[in-house]
Amino acid sequence: MSGLPKPKLVIFDLDGTLVDSAADIALAANRTFAGLELPEQSLPQIKQWIGGGAQIFVEKALSFFNQSERFAPAYELFMEHYRAVPADSSNIFDGVESFLEHLYQQQIAMAVVSNKPHELIPPILQHLQIEHYFDRVLGGDSLTLKKPEPEPLLHVCRHHQVDPAECWMVGDSSKDADAAERAKMPFIGVSYGYAMTDIDIRPQQVPHKVVDNLSQLIPLINAEQEVYA
Repeated sequence: MSGLPKPKLVIFDLDGTLVDSAADIALAANRTFAGLELPEQSLPQIKQWIGGGAQIFVEKALSFFNQSERFAPAYELFMEHYRAVPADSSNIFDGVESFLEHLYQQQIAMAVVSNKPHELIPPILQHLQIEHYFDRVLGGDSLTLKKPEPEPLLHVCRHHQVDPAECWMVGDSSKDADAAERAKMPFIGVSYGYAMTDIDIRPQQVPHKVVDNLSQLIPLINAEQEVYA
């Protein structure tokens, strides 16, 4: 389906979309693995487990090791190590800040909907000095349901009193794409993300686009017409 509507609200995923936090997650993960007497893993391998939130991350890692029965202690240990990782070790992706500033100048509302535990999100946004752009920030534990369920996206839409069809969901994973599809919200995938695959970038019922840098979206915001091919 083609045609991307000019948004009244843009909802962003966090890890792999706005913020490059893979090295932080890898540090916490490998400290966890060491504590469990499991082998250290490479950054590319760890990136494959990012996107579903901390619980899913630990589940995927333990499944890789055939150690799924150790979830409870592994999750507790991972969260302990992740909380100890300094927020200042995360970096913003190229093009993100210019796009956020442009949306802000155009008075387009912005929100973050992540599957990351909420307590870990504000310190990152504050360190990167982008927290003021977002009217609403949801983590994976903010509501009963999380992505790929559409409810977090719909919750933000209701908060802003905006129809989902007038919003964009920007993300890097199938969970982002599926949530947008189910919310009937246009989806924009970022090719540089951690979890982009073919299925992520081909929603069937909503407008979609894939970009290599969020600054590529600025001309769409600037255009006067309502719908873009």
